[in-house]
Amino acid sequence: MKHLVVVAVLSCAGVQHAFTQSFVALQAEVAEPTDEFRQSAGTGYGAKATYMNYLTTRLALIGSAGYLRWGSRSNVPPMNEYNVVAVPVSLGASFLLSKSVVAPYVGLAVGFDYLRVRGIAPNATTYEDKSELHFAFTPQVGVGVHVIGPVGMLVTGSYTVIYTHPATSKYFGLAVGVAAGW
Repeated sequence: MKHLVVVAVLSCAGVQHAFTQSFVALQAEVAEPTDEFRQSAGTGYGAKATYMNYLTTRLALIGSAGYLRWGSRSNVPPMNEYNVVAVPVSLGASFLLSKSVVAPYVGLAVGFDYLRVRGIAPNATTYEDKSELHFAFTPQVGVGVHVIGPVGMLVTGSYTVIYTHPATSKYFGLAVGVAAGW
């Protein structure tokens, strides 16, 4: 029985290795806040790096880290110095819907966002300067496009929910960049 378990584990590891393919993507991102977050923050800009490790031909584990910055929605003083910075770090999974030159996928990631808020928010009277770590949840859709050799393009649309207090901070993100696989 013990030998059967060892053979089964080694077989699974061999099948796992046969399907493994990894990708790294570097993307520029535009983030548009929604709901209450939209009342104080304007459109955000940033970048992110994503690592994908395919466990099977369609299922991948993903990890990403990025940097986003939102300015004030208003340019009227004192709101013109209000800004929010987020450093999101997440882990998740994605599933390829089609494996071809143009490969659409869906995914889900969870993680933490380090948020720094600095300035006087609209409808506020005091200067705020605080940094906090918050749980975040991100469903995403995207498409990978093979360009040449191991290089391609990755386009990702996402909707991130950051569990801040007293209300959640939510934003739509669109990231476009280059991916390389091996």
